[in-house]
Amino acid sequence: MRTLKFVLFILVSLIALVIINLAFMRLLNWTIERTDHWYRNLHIFYFILLIPVFWGTIWGIFKLSAIGITALLIPVSPDKKFSLYTLGIFSLINCFALIIHYWVRNVHYSWKVILMSMIITAFIVDFSISIIMVFSKKESHEFIE
Repeated sequence: MRTLKFVLFILVSLIALVIINLAFMRLLNWTIERTDHWYRNLHIFYFILLIPVFWGTIWGIFKLSAIGITALLIPVSPDKKFSLYTLGIFSLINCFALIIHYWVRNVHYSWKVILMSMIITAFIVDFSISIIMVFSKKESHEFIE
């Protein structure tokens, strides 16, 4: 029965990460497609001012969903250390896969494409760290109580 809990936790974690990644990628691609026509001709000053608004909204949604998913996985976890290591490994693999996906998708690199790829990379790394931090904080609070 205990082994079944570990296997179910791994499956639930993978399904949750796949769902959140697909949602993030679709939202990000939709935003890129919608803003592509005007950001190509946008002056650098306006580009730097407007991009944080759009990307900040996406980052907020993505970060809250990461924290929410992790918070939902905490009660399901069979063992806190196992859960922390499992989510850490999944987050690391996820982080590398998403970064590679967004850096190799465009063959015409301009400074705007490189800047957007760097911003996306920061979002992805922050997402991966958020998952681990939520679990590690939950684990440290249990030792205090």
